[in-house]
Order: sequence, then C-alpha cells, then structure tokens
Amino acid sequence: MSSTGSNNSGHTHEEGRDDFAHNLSVATVFFIFCSCGIGAFLLQLGKRIHLPYTVLLLVIGIVFGFISKLSEALHQYAVISEVDPHLLLHIFLPILIFESAFVMEAHTFIKSFSQVLLLAVPGLVFASFLTCLMAVYLFRDYNWGWNVGMMFGCILSATDPVAVVSLLRELGTSKQLAMLIEGESLLNDGAAIVLFTVFQKILSPKDYMGGGEIVLHLLKVSIGGPVFGYVMARLTLLWLSRIFNDALVEITITLASTYITYYIGDVFLGVSGVIAVVVLGVVVSGGKANISPEVEVFLHRFWEVLAYLANTLIFILVGLVIQEKAIHDGEIEEMDAFYGVVLYFGVNVIRFMVLGLLMPILRHIGYGLSVKEMVVMTWSGVRGAVGLAMGLLVLQDPNIHPHVKSKVLIQVSGIVVLTLLINGTTIKLLLKLLGMSDVSQPKRMAMASAVRHLKDRREKSLNILKTSRFLADADWEFVEKASEIDDPYETTDREADLSGASDIRVASTCPECKTSLPPNPTPKELKEMKREATLRMLKAEKMSYRRQFLNGMLSREAVRKLKECAEVAQDKDRFIDVADIKGSWRVPNWIIKMKRLLKIWTYRPEQPVKDNRILQVLHEITVSVFFTMAVCIVVLLDMGLMVLEVYEVFWDGGLQEHKMKITIGSVFIMALYITEFILKVIDQRLSYFSSRWNQFCVFIIVEGVVDLILHVAFYGTHSQEPFKTILYSFCLFRTIRLARLIEPVLPLLLVYIKHVVHKRLNFGYDVGRGYVTGEEEVSKLINHIIDNSEIAKQLMDGSRIGQLEVIKTLGLLQKQHPDVAMSVKSRQAVRSVLNTLRDSIRGLHEDGILDDTESTELETMVEMKMKRLLTAPPLMTPPPPERLLKNVAWLQGDETLIKYIRERAVMVNFSYGDVIMRRGDFTEGIYILVCGLVRMESPQNLTSDVTDKGSAVMNVDYLSAGNVLGEIGLLTRHERHVTIWCETTVQAFFVSKADMLEAFVEFQDKEPSLEYCLWRVCAIRIATGVLLEQPAYYGLSKDKVQMHLEPSYLVNTAGLDTFTVDSSMVDIILIYGTVKDVYTKEIYVGPYYIPWTATELEFVSDDIKPVILVVPGDEASKNINTAKDHSNVPQKQTKAANSGLCLLHASKLKLEERNKKNDSKTQEEEEGAFTATQQEADAIAKQNESWTIDPENTSSSASKDKKDTDSNDKPMGCLHGTSESEHSGGSLRRTKHIDKESVSLSPSVACMGPSVACMGTTEAKICLPSVDTPSATSVLDRLESKQPPRPPILRNRTLSVDYNSVGQRADRFNYLQ
Repeated sequence: MSSTGSNNSGHTHEEGRDDFAHNLSVATVFFIFCSCGIGAFLLQLGKRIHLPYTVLLLVIGIVFGFISKLSEALHQYAVISEVDPHLLLHIFLPILIFESAFVMEAHTFIKSFSQVLLLAVPGLVFASFLTCLMAVYLFRDYNWGWNVGMMFGCILSATDPVAVVSLLRELGTSKQLAMLIEGESLLNDGAAIVLFTVFQKILSPKDYMGGGEIVLHLLKVSIGGPVFGYVMARLTLLWLSRIFNDALVEITITLASTYITYYIGDVFLGVSGVIAVVVLGVVVSGGKANISPEVEVFLHRFWEVLAYLANTLIFILVGLVIQEKAIHDGEIEEMDAFYGVVLYFGVNVIRFMVLGLLMPILRHIGYGLSVKEMVVMTWSGVRGAVGLAMGLLVLQDPNIHPHVKSKVLIQVSGIVVLTLLINGTTIKLLLKLLGMSDVSQPKRMAMASAVRHLKDRREKSLNILKTSRFLADADWEFVEKASEIDDPYETTDREADLSGASDIRVASTCPECKTSLPPNPTPKELKEMKREATLRMLKAEKMSYRRQFLNGMLSREAVRKLKECAEVAQDKDRFIDVADIKGSWRVPNWIIKMKRLLKIWTYRPEQPVKDNRILQVLHEITVSVFFTMAVCIVVLLDMGLMVLEVYEVFWDGGLQEHKMKITIGSVFIMALYITEFILKVIDQRLSYFSSRWNQFCVFIIVEGVVDLILHVAFYGTHSQEPFKTILYSFCLFRTIRLARLIEPVLPLLLVYIKHVVHKRLNFGYDVGRGYVTGEEEVSKLINHIIDNSEIAKQLMDGSRIGQLEVIKTLGLLQKQHPDVAMSVKSRQAVRSVLNTLRDSIRGLHEDGILDDTESTELETMVEMKMKRLLTAPPLMTPPPPERLLKNVAWLQGDETLIKYIRERAVMVNFSYGDVIMRRGDFTEGIYILVCGLVRMESPQNLTSDVTDKGSAVMNVDYLSAGNVLGEIGLLTRHERHVTIWCETTVQAFFVSKADMLEAFVEFQDKEPSLEYCLWRVCAIRIATGVLLEQPAYYGLSKDKVQMHLEPSYLVNTAGLDTFTVDSSMVDIILIYGTVKDVYTKEIYVGPYYIPWTATELEFVSDDIKPVILVVPGDEASKNINTAKDHSNVPQKQTKAANSGLCLLHASKLKLEERNKKNDSKTQEEEEGAFTATQQEADAIAKQNESWTIDPENTSSSASKDKKDTDSNDKPMGCLHGTSESEHSGGSLRRTKHIDKESVSLSPSVACMGPSVACMGTTEAKICLPSVDTPSATSVLDRLESKQPPRPPILRNRTLSVDYNSVGQRADRFNYLQ
C-alpha cells in the first residue's frame, strides 16, 4: 500500500512539474507576443509625443515588473526575467549587430574605420580605467579591488546608442557622425565583452589567467574574430552569387550565416563572435550586388523587422530584469542611489575626457570630428542591453562575492536607466541648441523646389482626373484641400526665391519702380548650394546605377565599382572622376607582360597544305593530345635514367651490371627526341624554328647528343675525378628537360590570361556604359535638383564633359576590342528583351489573363534565361560587314532589299581627322559604319546661320559601328546641320543619294514602302527624345518610351492641307516641317510635341509637307498588331479577314473620311440648315433645359438666365444655362430630350477644366453658337483646357457630342501621366 502510495505521489509530483513547465512555456510565449504588440503601440505613441520608443519600452518593463510582484497571476509572466544572460546574448546580439552592420554603407564605414577603431580599443581601455579609479575610490563602502573595478569599468564602457542613432537619421544630421557613433558601438561591444571576460577569469580561481595567457588571448580574439568573420562573409557571398531571385533561400542564408558565425566563433574557436559578426555584416553590405536585385528590398525589410522585434523584447526584458533583480531583490540602500547619481555624472565626464584626449587625432583621420560633434558623441553614450547582460553574468558567477555581484548589478541597472531616460530623451534638444538640427539654406531651397514640382504635378493630375467620366461629379473642393502638400521645412517665399536670385542685381530694390527684390545669395551660400546640388546629383546617379542593376543592364562588379566611384566623389564634394571610370578597363602591366611572354614561348603550329594528305595526317598526329602526353612520358623516363646515372657515378660499382642498359636507354630516349624533332620539322618546315619554344627543344637535343658522346667517350673512366665531375655536371644539366613538361600548360595559361584580360575589358566597358546611362538620366533631373540657373549649367556642363569623354573612350575601346563590345551589347540586348517579356507576363497576370501557375511557369522560364545570361562569354566574334545590313532597322530583314543595297554599297575608308560630313553641305548619300569612331557636332540652335560656326554653341556626340549617318539629310533634301569627322580610322558602307532615290522608286509598292520605313525609324528616334522631355514621361526609361512608340505610324499628308486629331491618338509628334493650330493660330516647328488640346492642324507650307508621328490608343494598337500578324497576306485579304488596314492606309482612309465629313458639315452650315431664330432657341432651351454659350458670364455659378441675343457679336465665353436649382462643383443634371436621356453640364465643369463625363449615355445635346469647327470634341477640348478661344463665325446650332470620344483620349493621357 505504502509503496503504491509513494509511486502515486511520485507520479503526481512529476505531473505537477510537467504542468508547471507547460504553463511556464505558454506564459513565456504569451509574454513575447504581448511585448511585440505593446512595442508596436509604443512605436506609434513615441512618434506623437516625440520620445524614443526604447525609453518607453524600458519604463513599461519596469512598471510590469512592479505590478507582477503584487499579483501571483501576473508573476508567472515575469518569470522570463530569469533567462540565462548567455542565452540573452546568443539570441539577440547577433541580430542587432548584423542588422546594424548590414545597413551601414561599407564605403563610409571603411573610411571612418580608423576613428572607430581608435574609440573602440584605446578609448574603451582608457574609459574603463578611469571608471575603475572612480569606482575604487568613490565606492569605499563596497571595498572593491582593482580587478573588480576594471571589470565594472568594462561593463559601463559598452554603449548602446540605438535611440540616438535613430534620431540622428530621422533629423538628417551628418551621416558620417551617425556612422561614427554606430560603428563605435559595434566594435565597442565586442571589445568590452573581451576585456570583461578577461577580468572575470582573473577573479575566478579556476580560470585564472597569467600575463602571457592574457596577451595571447587578446591577440587570438582581436585577430581571429575579424579573420573568421571575413572568411564566413566571403563564403556567404559566394553562395549568394550562385542563387538567382530566390528570396526564401537568400534570406535564410544570411540568417544562418549570422548565427553560425557568432556561435562557432564564440564557442568553438574562442574568438570574439561580436567582432566576427560585425565584419560579416560590413562585408556582406559591401557585396550587396551578389544578392538578387529583386530580393534585396525584402532582405532589408526582413532584417529591419528582426532588429525591431529584438529591440522591443530586449528593452522590455531590461526593464523587467532591473525591477526584478536590482530594485526588488537588490536591497538598494540610500548610498546606492547617491553613488548612482554621482556615477551617472562621472561616466559622462569620463567619456568627454576620453574624446577630448583623442580629439587631436580624430580631427585628422577619417571624416574628421568637430567640437559640436564631440559634444553629441559624449551625450550619445547610452548604456543598454549588452551592459546589463554582462551585469547578469556577474550576478550568476559563483566565484564572485554575493555583495559585489549585487552592487554591480544595481549600479549597472541605474546607469542604464538614467542614460536612457535622460540622454535618450534630451539628445534632440542638445542637437537643437548646437544648431545641428537646423536645415541649411540649400536644403530648404531644394525642398522648396521639390514641393513646387509636386504642386505642379498635383495641378496637372487634378486637371486630368476631371476628364474621367466617372469622377467628373466628385467634390473637387474637398479633393483639392485633401491633396494639398506643404513644405515640411516651412520655407518662406523669400528664401525660396533665392534660387533665381543669381540673375538679379545685389540691390534690394529695383531702381526704376522701387519694388523689393530678393537678395542675391552670397558666395558662401552659392558654394553651399552647389555642394548640396552635387551631392543630390551623385545620389541620383547611384539610384540610376541601382535601377540599371535591377533591370540586368549592369553586372554585379560594375554596379559595385560605379557606386564606389560615386561614394568617393561624395566624400570630396565633386563630380565622379572620369579617371576612376577609365581605370576600370586598364589591365595591369604585369598581366600584359606575361601575355607577351607567353605568346613568344607558346608553340602555334601552322596548318599544312590542304592538297597533301600525308602532311595533314602528320599534322594531326603532332598536334594531338596523345602525342603531347607521349612526349611528357618520355621526359619523365629520361629523368629516371638521369637519377640512375648520377647514382652510378657517385656510388662506384653500385650499378655496374646495369650500366650498359642505362646507356642504351639514354640512347633510345634521345632517339625519341630526335624523332619528334624530325616529325615536327616535316610538318612545319622552316617555320618550326621561328618559335622560341622549338628553339629550346633543339637546344635540348644538342645538349643530349653531347651528353651521350661524353658518356660513350669516357666509358669506363668514370672513377677518375676530372671525368667524374664532367659526367656529373652533364647529368644534372639534364634537369632542364623537365621544362618540357610545361609545354602543354603554356597554351592553357595563355588562354587563361586572355580570359582575364577580356573579362577586365568587358567589366570596363560595362562600367563605362553604365556611367554614360546614369549621366543621361540624371541630366534630365538637374533642373529639379537646383533652380539656380548658373549652378544648374555648371552641373550640366560637368556631367556632359565626363559623359562625352567616356563615350569617346568606349568608342576607341570598341575599335580595339570589337569582340568585347559585341559581348556587352548582345548581353544587354538579350536582357532588355527578357525584361520586357517578364513585365508582360506580370501584366497579363495582374489583368487576370494568366493564373498563378501559368504566370509562375512562364516567369521561371524567363528568369532561367536571365540566370544563364550571367555566365555568357566575355567575347563574341563580330559579324562580317555584310551582316550589318541585316541589322539596319529600315531594311526590315527584306532579303531582296538588302541584296539591292549591298550591290550598290561601296566600302569606303577614312583616316583619323577626315571629315565625313560637313555642316551646310547637301547630302551625297548615307554611311553605315562598319568599324571606328566618329565625332558629331551640331548647334544647339538649328536655326542659326550655318556659316556662323564660331559663335554657335555646339552639341557633341560620338557614334560607333552599326550607326547610320545621313538619313535625315537624304529624306529632307536639305543641307546638313551636323559636322562629322573621324576620331579613329573608320570603315563604312556608302550608298549614294542617287541609288537611295532609285531604291525609293523601286520599292515604293512595297508595303510599307522603303521611304516610309526610313522615315518611321528616324521619326521614332527623334520622338524618343521629344517624349522624354514631357512631364508625363519623366518616370519612364528610354527603353520603355521606345516600346510606347513601337505601334506608332506616320500620317500620309499627301494631298492634304489640314490634319484632324481624334480620340484614338494618344500622342502626336511633329517630326519635321511646320504646322499651325487652326484655332489658336499657334505655329509649331518640328521636332515638337503637339499638345493634346490641339484638335486640328493646318500645314503652313505647300512645298514642304510635315512629317507627323501618331501613337495610337489601345484599340487602334490591337488593329495594328492584327495587321502586323498578317504581314505576309495580301492587303485586301487582310482587310477582309481582320477588318483592319496597315498603318499607312489606315491613316489615309481615316483622314479621307474625316475630310469628307467636315466638307459635308461645312456645306450644310453654308446652306443654313442649322440656323434658328432667337424665339426658337428660347423655346428649345425652355423645353430641353439645354446649355448655351453666354459670352459675358465667365463665372462657374449656374443660373436660369435666358440666352443673350447679342452673343453673336462677342467672343465665346463659358457654358451657361437653366437649372431647377443651383449646384456647385462638377455636378451633372439629367433631362429628357426626344425620348433620350441626355447629360447637361454645370458651368463649373466647362470652366474648371476637362470634366466631361457620361452617366449611362454616350450622347448629349448642347446649344452652342455655331462656329467653324471640325467636331464638337474640338470645341470641348478648347473650353476644358482653358485655351484662348478663337473668333467664331456666329450662327446658333445644336451639336451632338460623343462623350466617349472626349473621354477616351483624356483617360489615356491620365494613364500615361
């Protein structure tokens, strides 16, 4: 019974322990997730009350610990405070350290590393020693010794400025200062833990360390940690570089490598795991290019979330541990509180003293250090979780006296609380007092410029949205108020106007009208403005490089090099040094010398005569791998015989019985050498002796023959000393035959050296092209970066000079290494196509055309091709010149046309400095560049006199192989506006003007004709530059604009005097010629973007027909694509099958129909078909409540006034009409009209902008004064866009408006915007 009872009791106790452990684990999990929720709430609260959320977390932890002591139910959730401090460090420290190191800019950290190292090692030791002095002599009641004092000093020297660094980044204070503080904290923690471990072991009798052991331990930790971290970083980057666009794998690799590095370094290797993880994070940050571009953003967000969660949990735990261990269990006395306050002031003074002593050195290394920055660094010495974790380690150490352990934890906890509550909350006030949080004048002006740009975009967006058929009745007053944007710096108009003050005199008032003028910026302000603009420009360039990398246009190495050049330029406040860019493709001299040496010594046999079969077989034998291997075996046998002969010479009689065999073997080996020589001489003849290597082989044969003769001559006399020395010398001389083993390696080594050279050139070409692309993109943003015209011009000129220099150098590089340029260009072309395919797949998936599985399968296939492209060869053989004709776009791969051009093309050669085309001359033909580099100069103002070459401001550009010269001159039959001369020797195909004109006639029946194709190619090239200057296309790359222009077509203007715009046309670009807006009388000269408010264009000149490029809308594009898909089908069949025409005939047919319609309308108007008396008009207005034109009323209020009979004598005003009640905004009213529901517009709709909408109908009746107009759409376009009205030809008539046609073009414009 008792036994059974005891067993039952034992089971009960075990079950009770299991239940307790279960409840404890559940409580811990619940505490963790509650802490995360509280952290999220406090993060939002801290932004409103402007307090660091880490301080709030600490307070919450302390309060929760206090409350948990009052309730047993809550106390189970506070048991997590008993966590092992080692576990605390191993869980949270790797995350915090890696995240901090990973987000740092590697370049900035490396440059400031000397400052960080000085503060983290000598600075920490000195601060620890001063803290030790204060603790030993101040805490007399504690009776601490020097070892305890040094351990305590190491604990308090570990800083944790999370709140300070986050505030510095939020305020935009010096990036270098934030980097210095954070970098010091990272290394500081590692060094503090190392020193703390040393003094902790000194205090332990079991782990006592002598002086020599301490030195060896410090060397092992300080050197082993960084080395191990670097090795792990390189392995991590190597692994990441083998993965393409796999977010789960790449994120997992970084997480695993972080913990593996910390644990192996700290536990197995005995080095500093903290320092190893710091090096790991910095190196991986510098090698971000090895991370897939699509994954990098997710990776940053992942580590950001991990660091946030770690900080949330650790600071709540710090507060809880302080309450549980220090405040509640620590038995705090009154003197402890006094000591804590004194210690708080002491550690701040000590930090100030250390920084002051190191100040002379810190000012002259890295980025330097000012006095203000030194004060901020002093106040940023916040203590946190690392110091508290070391205090808990002391508390759990059984070898330390309990009184010492308790007091150490109390004082460490007090310093953590005081520094967080005081320093962490007042750092912002300190920055304000020092003037470091003030925004500089250039930053204010840059922000004001950006805000003005945003307001302009806002206005355009509002005007465009008002054209939407579904949004026209929105409350636009509310929309305008809700979308207002203010300057966050609250820049005054006077400060903002400084941007244009460089063009105004220094006087503060105008001498003529005494108007107050904004002052000119001082030279110091101009210098600061230029510096700020340069830094922003460099930042924009870095973003451009990143975009190119994301799109696959730049390799990992190239983007790393370009970002490094930009960061170096940022440090020096200047443009990117072109010498750094050009240095990227310079091959080291030792590689070039080795390549030359290998070329000299590498044997390259010539091909034998094809007619001689025996020589061909012999050549195949001598160059085969088996023959080379046989020679190597013979050399090894020769070396074996040499060893035996040396043994026989020095050990007399040792091999007497084998002496004859050895001699015969040597003769046989030499016979094989001679046989090889004879075979190769027969194969190569005299050319055999031209190779240095073959000459060396002949020398070996001669030496071998002499050696055999001596052995035979002195046979039997080897024991005599003179002969013995001679034989021994010749035996040793045979070792040079081992060099023949290098022969098969030399070609491989030469191939490897060539591969290195070509890879370097490939890398340099990639860097140069990326730099040029970046400068082109940034040059469009300079006017947004800085409003000052003088500074903007300096930035533009500096960018253009560097861009042209690199373009020229790339052209020369392509001339010397066309295979390298071909490889880079081909890879970029493939990646561009693959990018387009991937974007299209994603678009189809977003539109619902493809489901998830289909989209993933297609996208995976495209990405596999992208991955294979990473290993593309660095060299590609350029095609023969004849193949260049197949790549000419306007030939369209037509074999008949290509053959026609090739038969008439003449290959011409130019020397350096030759002029190919001269400005002012008439065209003689076109040139298709085959190889070489040409320089092209054209005036910025094409209307300037062609003879005035000296005064014109010239645009300069460089063109290389594949480009076509003289197309525009051939098409326009006008004189040239450019001068082109050779920068190198140039080879090109020349097709004369007569041949091209003959080709125009010969292939005019081709659909489309040759002349049309040539015009269209030139038009798209011109239109690309025009569209890139339009605000609606600012965010698009050049490739995407060209894709947008791909379905465009040219208007056939033959026999026409006007061109009418309809709703199917998204963009209209005047490429060549002059046109006039029929209504505004505004004249446009090509190339020019026709504004979307224009509805009808009149051709100014009868002799020169304008060239107009039209980009159709979606529906028109579908018809165009349908026609393209059936390009091989006869035109009539295509039309019958698909109800579509080619671009040329579709445009012609549409214009003919429109002209007929306009002619019929004009005829009806002239006959008075739509005229009506005033009484009839009043009756119609009363019955149908239709809208009329009120010439005098230009307000947006609606009224029930009747029509003004004198309106025919005044210009057109705004829409005005009757209504049952007044409405504001863009309201709509429905009325009945001949059994059809029509839509009437409120006055504000017409006056505020394009706001026509359709609610359940596509037609409305509007009474308007009759005017000469092609359609009602043009009338509304003019009204909605607030364009100046044209004088009307007055007759009252009612027009039927197709609101769908009005809305379509506006909607498409809205989409583009």
